[in-house]
Amino acid sequence: PYSTDEGSVYDGCDGAEPTVTQTPHHLEIDIRDDQIIVAAKACFARKGFSHALVVFTVCGIVINVLSTYLDYLVRGDYYEDEANNMNANNGDADSKVSEASKYVALIGALFQVIIMVSSVVIGAFTDRFRSYYMITLVLLVLGAFALAECGVSLDENRGGDVRWTLLAVSALLGPLLPVATELGVEMAYPLSENTVLVILQLFCNATSALFIPLFQAVRDVGANKTNNADAQLDDDGAANVLGSGRPPYTFSFYLMILLCAVSAVYFATFDGKYLRLEAEKAKKRDDNSSAVQSL
Repeated sequence: PYSTDEGSVYDGCDGAEPTVTQTPHHLEIDIRDDQIIVAAKACFARKGFSHALVVFTVCGIVINVLSTYLDYLVRGDYYEDEANNMNANNGDADSKVSEASKYVALIGALFQVIIMVSSVVIGAFTDRFRSYYMITLVLLVLGAFALAECGVSLDENRGGDVRWTLLAVSALLGPLLPVATELGVEMAYPLSENTVLVILQLFCNATSALFIPLFQAVRDVGANKTNNADAQLDDDGAANVLGSGRPPYTFSFYLMILLCAVSAVYFATFDGKYLRLEAEKAKKRDDNSSAVQSL
């Protein structure tokens, strides 16, 4: 669902873009001291822009967090008992580290390549049919399920492999970064794509910087780190709620699943106006009218 009711697309745009003055021998760009604040106000004044911002931010958080901790997740050395076994068996340690490093390099490369390829494919499809709403909502829901599978696959006893589920997450949530950017541009027209992307990146990077240490801080919530009796004495009570025997980072993935679920629910209330689409249709009508009159 969307509206193409144009209204006054220039409302609230005064001062939101840098002023460019060009003469035959001189180019002057005037950037205000509060340029970012003015641009952000202009963007948030458009209905639907906050929805695009939430999607971009949440997907950016997930991609940044997984990229940061990809080494630990792929190696599987977040289990302390596995680390202790490797230290005890120094003869096999080098071979295990070498094999794990190969997995990290391979999965890391595939993680980024899949994001790029899926972004190009889904982005081209979205730009052609302008189906931003449906594609975004579907990918958000599927991405939440993929993150849930990642959380389950952390437990090797469940028979899953977190490496492949990480790649599934990259294929589902990675394309939402360019799709959300294009949606934000549609909402904020006639503001430039650069202005919209700066606002989106600013919020995404700021929230990612806050969430990355939080992801690490809650890694052991509800996790059974040791098998000795002392672990029960140090338990903070979370295991009674979340269950015992869970691998580290399980609760961290719960938080990311919650982020995706909340963002999907919020995006379902999207009611923005496709101002750029309306401007393109109006220009096409004017061109067709001019062509008919010339005949």
